[in-house]
Amino acid sequence: MTYAEALAVLEARQETRVELGLARMRAHLARLGDPHEAVPAFHVAGTNGKGSTCAMLAAVLAASGRRTGLYISPHLISPRERVRVDGAPISERAFADAVARALAADAAGELTYFELMTSVAFQHFARRRCDVAVLETGLGGRLDATNVVSAPLAAIVTSIDFDHMQYLGDTLAQIAREKAAIFKRGRPAVYPELPRAAASVVAAAARAGVPVPVRRAWTTTGVDWARGRQTLRSPDGRRCRLGLLGARQGRNAALARAALEASGLGVDERSWRRGLAAPGWHGRFEPVRLGRRTLIVDGGHNPEAARALAATWRASPWSRRPARWILGLLRDKDAAGVLRPLSAFLRDVVIVRPPSPRALEPDALAEAVRRAAPRARVTIESGVETALAAWRRDRGAPDAAVCAGSLYLAGAALKACGRTA
Repeated sequence: MTYAEALAVLEARQETRVELGLARMRAHLARLGDPHEAVPAFHVAGTNGKGSTCAMLAAVLAASGRRTGLYISPHLISPRERVRVDGAPISERAFADAVARALAADAAGELTYFELMTSVAFQHFARRRCDVAVLETGLGGRLDATNVVSAPLAAIVTSIDFDHMQYLGDTLAQIAREKAAIFKRGRPAVYPELPRAAASVVAAAARAGVPVPVRRAWTTTGVDWARGRQTLRSPDGRRCRLGLLGARQGRNAALARAALEASGLGVDERSWRRGLAAPGWHGRFEPVRLGRRTLIVDGGHNPEAARALAATWRASPWSRRPARWILGLLRDKDAAGVLRPLSAFLRDVVIVRPPSPRALEPDALAEAVRRAAPRARVTIESGVETALAAWRRDRGAPDAAVCAGSLYLAGAALKACGRTA
């Protein structure tokens, strides 16, 4: 099988198809020799922050000299981004070979896109003889394909808020129950301060394992906005540089640290500092310099993520002058909830369609923006590439722009700026 043929197979499985459950995945992996049990793993779930937390964990583990696998979703530009070893995406050849083996063990064609990708990740980490892996759940936790891991080094729930309610439930308690189901008996269960409706559920689930509550986030003591990094201070006074921006990253760093300590792997302080300085996680309040202009790319797509984006934007130097906001959402997202914390900044807004079959129609989003920010000038462009080209051509346009609302949109924006996988 060629790489192009592997991509075509995945496309035919339609990433938008969601069929939660573990039976298919367990039977499939058994036919492959249970590669998911070959590599010890950290397992991370949460409404927001799980990708950044995974990136920190993987970077620190790699800095400690361990061959480290990382599995995340969705991708921004190429599916190969989802499966990495020591930061490097899986090669086209290895990707195609793993898809071929997955298909041979899925004769009935039952696996979803995400399940196939999860199979690719487990196979690749086992074949590369990784010392450790970091796994991000795709949706929820209890029935997510990654939850076949039976004894994680540590499991982390990063946050609980409203998202994917059609699958996870429409109360915080229900959502918390789904996500906290990644906690396993006898294994460290790491979680932060959470909304009251979710806190008791997560704490109860953690008691089945070894509870590791993280009461205090690390605080930001300095920010280098141009270089996309900040300095954090831990509650005990340790300082370290983090290669990510974002108002919530101090909480994610605290969770990653607690999970590493609880795992017993013995990561030294030098590896911790080197790893945190280097995650380079794209699409999370990422500044991209385009000549004299700056584009901020953020994949936040739910109300909690929008609140974090608003807090980071308000603290940034770019918020002191006008900016253009290029927005696109998926139709199953809470548009009003996403726009509410951003409404104070929305004066010049361009609506685009994210490259996804689930995209919210631009006319509908434009109307939602007009309700949330009546004073905003709202226009519609055919796509993010067109919107960015128009902004860069317009000499009278603001020098700063924000592209936000969807990781699919973030990926398209980065690709339009010349980024590759």
